[in-house]
Amino acid sequence: MEGQKKRSAWRAAILTVVVPGLGQAYAGRYDRGLVILAITVFYGFFILQTATLMEAHLLAEGETLLTWARENFVRFGVNGLRLFACIFLAIVLYIWVIVDAYLSVARG
Repeated sequence: MEGQKKRSAWRAAILTVVVPGLGQAYAGRYDRGLVILAITVFYGFFILQTATLMEAHLLAEGETLLTWARENFVRFGVNGLRLFACIFLAIVLYIWVIVDAYLSVARG
């Protein structure tokens, strides 16, 4: 035990802020870190695809994002709801992953 380097829980949290999953890898939980990184990349592509669908719809109408923001997003239907749900879930998961990285080191 004395030969092991003491790891900082705050460093793990900061690493996860930079790259999701890196803090878990720093804590020695390589499998969990890899899964979190893979889910982050997949989820990022999902959000990007949803935003692209919405942007194509905006460009077809000749609108910009600023004019859209002043109007009601309900007309976007499923894509608008999906985008806002994805962003909300991404924020919640991002916070959870940071806390998990911190606790992975703090608990040992």
